[in-house]
Amino acid sequence: MAQPETQHDSMAEMCPHYEAAMELLARRWTGLILTSLMERSFRFSEISGSVVGISDRMLSQRLAELEEVGLIERKVDASKRPVLVEYASTQMARELAPVFVALQGWAEKWMPGRV
Repeated sequence: MAQPETQHDSMAEMCPHYEAAMELLARRWTGLILTSLMERSFRFSEISGSVVGISDRMLSQRLAELEEVGLIERKVDASKRPVLVEYASTQMARELAPVFVALQGWAEKWMPGRV
């Protein structure tokens, strides 16, 4: 006799990319980096200052990963000295804004006092 299908099983079958998306977004610092870039572009030092506790090496790694998958873009203005490099969210990342707003509301309700 067949086992009843669970919600988890049906989600995996219906959305094969869900696991990959969760793996990417669940990486440490990724959500905070993306959230910091939602409103405007920032230079590396500005992102580093807004994501407290991240090392420069880890920030560089995460920015490269996010650029590779298309969530952020790296803008270089070589006409300035020193060269100005900024990072900005793409449309792909901005479409995550409602997800982050919902997660923030959930965290404020269920995670107060936890750090």
